[in-house]
Amino acid sequence: MTFTPLVALKSKKGELDALRHLPAIPATRPAILVELLDSVGVAEGGQLLPGLTRAAVDAAAHDKPLWIDAHLLSATSPLARQPGGPFEFLDKQIGNALHDELGLLALDVTALIPVIADSATDDELRTISLLRQHRPRDVVVRVRGVATPPAEVVDRLRRVVSRTGVEAGQLHAVLDLGFVETVQPTQVTRAARLIGTVLDAIGPSSTTLLAGSIPAGRNGFATTARHRPEVPLWHAVTEQTGGVVNYGDYGVVHPVPPKGGAPGPRTVNPYLYYTAPGSMVALRRQLAREDGKPVRGAAVEAFTALAEELLARPEFAGRNFSWGDHELTRCGRGGGRTAGTVPRWIAIATSHHIGHVTRRAPSDL
Repeated sequence: MTFTPLVALKSKKGELDALRHLPAIPATRPAILVELLDSVGVAEGGQLLPGLTRAAVDAAAHDKPLWIDAHLLSATSPLARQPGGPFEFLDKQIGNALHDELGLLALDVTALIPVIADSATDDELRTISLLRQHRPRDVVVRVRGVATPPAEVVDRLRRVVSRTGVEAGQLHAVLDLGFVETVQPTQVTRAARLIGTVLDAIGPSSTTLLAGSIPAGRNGFATTARHRPEVPLWHAVTEQTGGVVNYGDYGVVHPVPPKGGAPGPRTVNPYLYYTAPGSMVALRRQLAREDGKPVRGAAVEAFTALAEELLARPEFAGRNFSWGDHELTRCGRGGGRTAGTVPRWIAIATSHHIGHVTRRAPSDL
């Protein structure tokens, strides 16, 4: 089996910006799953839809089309309200952009790969069937948790195959365990049993175990190195399944996106999650304030200090490891770069993380 890691991202500016700087060689790229959020608008002047389109065009042109998941969209979101739904709208949007870039060569390029739940409704399966009639493509089925009996999951997958017309060789199964804090033997056993049953009964083209351990909140300002339990969890499952399961995680963010807060800008203390073999270095700085308000330029100054600390740590992978590592190097004093916003910090950390899961050996994740 070819090892192809999966990184699940949100359709936010920082993560989409990181996708602009992936390696040019398709074999060195992971599978990228993008979860659509309501913040992606369709009106002119927005940033997220053009950013998503650019990332999707680049991925498709390198024969690694994005896996697009719409399950987080509310019924009133701009994408959900489009005629034909988000998949049809984005397929046309990305397809048109591909044609502008590649001309007639775009006719042979798949714009996106849809991701659906194993419990997808008849209407959702009909949408996927119509999408595949327009252009044959793979389909990703996402199974959440291990509570459903394996036999029932197999029945659900067979229903997906029957209703969409997809063949087993075009089907990808993702077992999503969500947020994990520890490796629980019971969870390992149940995940391995479920995956083994699916492999025997369906034989999908690929099977991936997806989990993440980035906490939902950030507390304190001391630099810490924490274990990434999703890595030993994956190793334990692969041992029980004969090594036929790909590794997947949520990058450098919590698996569940935060609920929308009050509109307007927020003041966030600079932070960075930096992936290392088996661990994650968490760095955070407190903004300098006067009269209770952040000093002008405080975010840039604080992130510069954070970057310099990381550059001196043994976990730093080197300036040429990824675009994000190169940017980190330049964010040090005298480097000519600044980073004073959350999307910029997320882009840098996500770029390094993608480099980590693709360049490291599976035994060194």
